[in-house]
Amino acid sequence: MAEVELVSRHVKSSMDQEQDVMIRSHKRLIENKMDDLASSFHNMFFQSLSDGELIFYDQRKLGFDNRLKDLVDRRNKYYLWLLVEAFEYFEDFLELIYAHMGHKEPSTWPPKEKKGETSTSLGQKDFEWFLDKSESNKKNNVKLDCIRKRFPSLAVIEKSNHVGIDFRFAICLVEMLRHVVVHNSGRILNVEKFVERIFEKAGMSNNGNYDPQKIKLVNTFVEPYKGQHRIIMLEIYQQGTPFHLSRLSQIINWLLTYADYIYRILIRPTYFAVANSNDNGATP
Repeated sequence: MAEVELVSRHVKSSMDQEQDVMIRSHKRLIENKMDDLASSFHNMFFQSLSDGELIFYDQRKLGFDNRLKDLVDRRNKYYLWLLVEAFEYFEDFLELIYAHMGHKEPSTWPPKEKKGETSTSLGQKDFEWFLDKSESNKKNNVKLDCIRKRFPSLAVIEKSNHVGIDFRFAICLVEMLRHVVVHNSGRILNVEKFVERIFEKAGMSNNGNYDPQKIKLVNTFVEPYKGQHRIIMLEIYQQGTPFHLSRLSQIINWLLTYADYIYRILIRPTYFAVANSNDNGATP
């Protein structure tokens, strides 16, 4: 997660500089009445498979406004793929936690996961067997529901916490953001269906009577774009100040805060502290 954060800061810094250079260069061209030179020209080719000849397929002329817009869009795409990477790290974490629960306490796993196994046979399985099962189960909600059932305090703190959001909903939101980035480059073809799927995942459909605060949270990461909608991960700049709110850093904070509670407060004291105490006489 730290690597994701560092890369996001590098993207911001380098693209701020690129944008500043572009704007200053354009201003100089205007001052010297040479603004017609602000456009960039691009020819596109690919190589023929049969004879190796170059085949021309497109040409683009980008004026200053289009170049600036492309820079902003490219910045957003970088952040979108960093979001994907961050959530996949979180999924890796869930796989490990779920596997440890099954290994330490097989009774916590749903019957479907233990099909064909008995309490005796499960007790003889090593951790790698449980990890393999966990990795093959791609449903994050199954793993989280299992954790909530074993540790009811998770469901409580998801709703009432110092961050001030419903984490059950927020995790489903981030999962859907990641899904749209991976499968449709961040474009949302039907925003109503997108919102509906988030609330369904969270088990909060309420017959379409959605919580306004949760809709507001969704809209933080969605904007109209070319007649449809897209995922937006650009910084929110505070007018008249040098400060900004990083949407990506906010999501990283959610994932880390949530994972920390699951591991440090629930899993570690329950499954590892006692074992460590028996080994060295002290509970970490």
